Amino acid sequence: MPKVTDIPACPVSPAVRSSGRVTREYQISLITPLFGGGVEAGAPDETMPIRGTSIRGQLRFWWRATRGAQFADHCKLFIRHGEIWGTTEKASPVEIAVSDVRVKPARSCARYDWNEKARGGKGGWRLVWEAPFADSPLSYALFSFQGKQPASRNGDPEEPPATFINTASFTLRLRYLKELSEDVETAVWAWVNFGGLGARTRRGCGALLCEELAPKNVGDLERWFRSGAFKVGGAVQDWPTMPDLVLVKKSEQTPIDAWKEVIGSLQKFRQGKEVGRNKGSGGRPGRSRWPEPETIRRVTAKRSFQHARLAHIPDDAFPRAEFGLPIVFHFQGQGEPPDSVLYPSNAPDGAARERMASPLILKPLALANRQAVPIILRLVTPDVTEVQLRPANVSAAKALNVATDTDLLAGKRLVPKLRDPALATYRDSPLKDSPDGSAIEAFLLFVRNTRNKDFEEITR
Repeated sequence: MPKVTDIPACPVSPAVRSSGRVTREYQISLITPLFGGGVEAGAPDETMPIRGTSIRGQLRFWWRATRGAQFADHCKLFIRHGEIWGTTEKASPVEIAVSDVRVKPARSCARYDWNEKARGGKGGWRLVWEAPFADSPLSYALFSFQGKQPASRNGDPEEPPATFINTASFTLRLRYLKELSEDVETAVWAWVNFGGLGARTRRGCGALLCEELAPKNVGDLERWFRSGAFKVGGAVQDWPTMPDLVLVKKSEQTPIDAWKEVIGSLQKFRQGKEVGRNKGSGGRPGRSRWPEPETIRRVTAKRSFQHARLAHIPDDAFPRAEFGLPIVFHFQGQGEPPDSVLYPSNAPDGAARERMASPLILKPLALANRQAVPIILRLVTPDVTEVQLRPANVSAAKALNVATDTDLLAGKRLVPKLRDPALATYRDSPLKDSPDGSAIEAFLLFVRNTRNKDFEEITR
């Protein structure tokens, strides 16, 4: 058996391992809390919170949205996509490595406290959000993380509120063929500035800062946006692509404050008093000004005596489907419809589709000076054309005397409007600013109100 001293030493690693390849390193840090991103859905992985595989997936998406927009069809897109990012038969020439990861432990975003005074002194559970979400519009964007309250006073939550990572930084190292430089670097630029890590990135979670790729300050926004190496102005593709403008509020503030502001604008538009709903009285919220509640009452033939038909509001429309699906509808009060969920229509092969990602990205855009500005970006996507309304669960299906997978809209032979000029003309319509009766167009006009001059266009 040979001795250790008999084994020859490994050769010295060459200074240049191969020709024609580029190596880039980026220093990246979180500016908003990270939810999900781990092996377990909805939860961060504390042993490996920043995963190279997740970053690769993000870069693939943002490459398609930027450089991929130049291709006329899926076939040409996927050929080039495979050349850069690999296929099941061929490995990608882009190497991704994550190092120097520094992360603070995850903590819960909320808790359930027992309130002795609730329900007329009978007591009840109250959801209490933790910092930085407490007493802010952020909880509106984080509803899917709130969990489910305990079934009894002494029990544990049926589903505990999600945990999140508040602080993290890491080094991203990329190595790739020199001829792929513009493709890879554009994908990184778009991901860092418009994307993020983990879940709910389109609502600002897991937002990132890379000082090298960020605009220097508010005055640098126009130059910075035009510096992205991507083309716009072509036809709408089957996949999301970048627009030729982004809406920005030119007010430097902390990333969390910028996040609160942009999410607050969406909350106000969809649910704000005298905007998305009536004023209300006695501490109770007013009636919704959107068509969805009246449409669901019509479809299910369920209505509380306290909620008489609002004749001026259409009962054949789901305009908020444009914001993304699914949408869960919950009614309170005896006699009201049971919980239901609005989904995208089935795929051409009949397979049920559970999700349609929102084309709207609302987040803080990090500046190199470590401040941020609120931004709204509308990805260019095909319009949603058909939806399905289904019972939310077995108990809801029983209340309606239907199967859980029943399409209630088809059962009532109703083809609901998703956008229509008539939706902009009824009294107090939230869509009044959109000639086409489009929820997204109305929202974008709402936030750039010429009187308030809240958000401004930055164009290429």
